[in-house]
Amino acid sequence: MPYAAKPPFRPAAWAGFALLLLGTYLLYRPGLGGALYYDDIRPLSGLANVVDLDSALYYLSSEISGPLGRPLAMLSFLLHVEDWPGSIENILLFNVLLHLANGTLVALLAHRLLSLCGIKGSTPAWIAIGASALWMLMPLQVSSSLIAVQRMATLSAFFVLAGLLIHLQGIAIEDRRPALGAALQAFGLVGFALLAMLAKENGILLPVFALVLQTTLLADRTSPGRLRALRTFAGGAALAIILAYLAYGAIRSGGVFWGREFNLLERLQTQPLILLEYLREAFAPRPYGLHPFHDGYPKISSLSEHPLALFAAILWPTLAALAIRLRRSHPVAAFAVLWFLAAHLLESSVVGLELYFEHRNYLALVGPCLALAWAIGRTPAPYRRIAITGFAAYLATLAAILLHVTSLWGDKLDAAETWFVHAYKSPRAAEHLALLYLEQGRLDEAYQVMRIQVDDCPKCLASVAQAALLACAAGDAQRTRDYITRTEDLAIEARNVGGAASALNAMHNAIEEGKCTLVNYDQLEALNRSLLRHQTLGLGALSRKSIHINLQRIAVARGDTSSALDHLKKAWAADRDRALGHAIIRRLLEGNAIEDAESFHREELCRDLPKHPVLARTARKQCDESMQAILGAASGHPQRTGDAKTGSTP
Repeated sequence: MPYAAKPPFRPAAWAGFALLLLGTYLLYRPGLGGALYYDDIRPLSGLANVVDLDSALYYLSSEISGPLGRPLAMLSFLLHVEDWPGSIENILLFNVLLHLANGTLVALLAHRLLSLCGIKGSTPAWIAIGASALWMLMPLQVSSSLIAVQRMATLSAFFVLAGLLIHLQGIAIEDRRPALGAALQAFGLVGFALLAMLAKENGILLPVFALVLQTTLLADRTSPGRLRALRTFAGGAALAIILAYLAYGAIRSGGVFWGREFNLLERLQTQPLILLEYLREAFAPRPYGLHPFHDGYPKISSLSEHPLALFAAILWPTLAALAIRLRRSHPVAAFAVLWFLAAHLLESSVVGLELYFEHRNYLALVGPCLALAWAIGRTPAPYRRIAITGFAAYLATLAAILLHVTSLWGDKLDAAETWFVHAYKSPRAAEHLALLYLEQGRLDEAYQVMRIQVDDCPKCLASVAQAALLACAAGDAQRTRDYITRTEDLAIEARNVGGAASALNAMHNAIEEGKCTLVNYDQLEALNRSLLRHQTLGLGALSRKSIHINLQRIAVARGDTSSALDHLKKAWAADRDRALGHAIIRRLLEGNAIEDAESFHREELCRDLPKHPVLARTARKQCDESMQAILGAASGHPQRTGDAKTGSTP
């Protein structure tokens, strides 16, 4: 293919795009008064401990969402130290502005791509703007911007889109300036993939997206030397690494996911149907179906009993095979299919994540949106005006739905009540609404919510435990006994025990504060021990740690210091949280077990420091403080240990 000239600047088109950005911002603005949700608290709550450079560096280094720690996303959250926890609106505003920046990158990327494909005149600009408008105005994208922590996904998408744009710019100039073109291609592909991964790990998909572009829309483009072969190798290598990782994870799991209600086979049978549902919600959205709470999504245990799931399971492999086979004769359709599937390769395949999350479509929808806008822009002349008019009406409809959705998200209580009705058996939706009611002192309404939830989902362990707590707080003796009995049964047989440990911890708080007098510590201890005994596969390390901390608190309440220390040590064994280690040393020193404290300090707590230099420096400082406390206790001058503001202590 001959050298593609620089796309001409079209003032009218880009002025229209500026208005589009302003309109999108105004449509999102009603949602800025929204709430925090389940995944927001852990990564954002650490902002309260940021008081100086050391604590800021610790905050950047301590995130556990992914293996790389997502430091670039955490760095962006540091901008909101002064906003936490009172000004959530500013956090969401940043997210919305990032969405607009990503929409701009989608338009620029589409414009450059269309020009590389040899489309002339003003058509590339208008198709690019149409694709970006469709992508930005989709109500399905709301959860990516109005859930604070999903900035991790949108920031990663920013680097992916920017990297692809630089990569395409390198391809555009490679005929005239081969060295610079090759450098830009490599920098966009490798450098920005690394940046994207430091925001969220699925940034590794950037080279795979580039491979999709090369094998579909750019399949007929020639490159000087071996540049095309090198690009193919880079994309193929990234794809091979990802597939090997997925295969290894699937084999290692043994087909079982700890703490999940589904196994590997059920996940593989359910995901194709979910992919179809994502597309339906993207292009024909149901306003009340768009929400943060999909934890109750039903799994598919047998394809023979679900014809639509069987259809989806056949459809996607067939579409993928056809896209690969027909990628030269039908490049736009092939691009849409392969891009969408590539974007879902990590999060919608064999990894034991939750089944359904709307934000997984943030980048995935770029492909279908560009393909649809391309089809509209290339409609034969006699029908083009009709097609464009219909497309504009469709965008206006999406904008109206988007405004309705963001307005709902911006009203915390109305949204919570609506989602409780529409979220299928979601324990999180029920808990979210109940907590909002409790914040307003509306115990009876909160209790009623959990009673309805338990009736809808009688095997949801966390919901039944929360219902027991609220029944106790409401003084309903009969239902308290009933829910406690059901909690005992579910502690033995439930497949999903997520949230149970925190529910039992909340019950302990209520008993301790005198708000729940119908349940005693013996019953609470029995529930915690039952979970440990019967849920050996269902409990992950963090859940086991939480349960042992629950048992430690019960022992402290009874004055049983020996059992309390034993449970602290078991919590430490489950998850070597350094705050727990320092708590153990304090308990040993309080019991005058100085030699045991010194041994624990030397053999366990401070023998292996974190490899991350910032975490290692903080750990070393805490270890020095602990040793000073031990030496002080030995000399008869006890000192406090483990007071650093970098972790919680039981």
